[in-house]
Amino acid sequence: MRVEVKDYVKTIGKATVLDHVSYTFESGKIYGLRGKNGSGKTMLMRAICGLINPTEGCVCIDGKRSEERRVG
Repeated sequence: MRVEVKDYVKTIGKATVLDHVSYTFESGKIYGLRGKNGSGKTMLMRAICGLINPTEGCVCIDGKRSEERRVG
């Protein structure tokens, strides 16, 4: 499995909580997210899981955008 975060931006109101985040996660590896409180770790996980929609950019899982993978 390959998860790609491509130029992801999430804005809530006037606050930008994720600002042009890009990263590729490969299967078979272990990743950790580090950062100060309020740095966007939880919002990034929500984005990867498809729980929030981007203002710009996308999350692709095995080459398919996360919006395409939703059922119902």
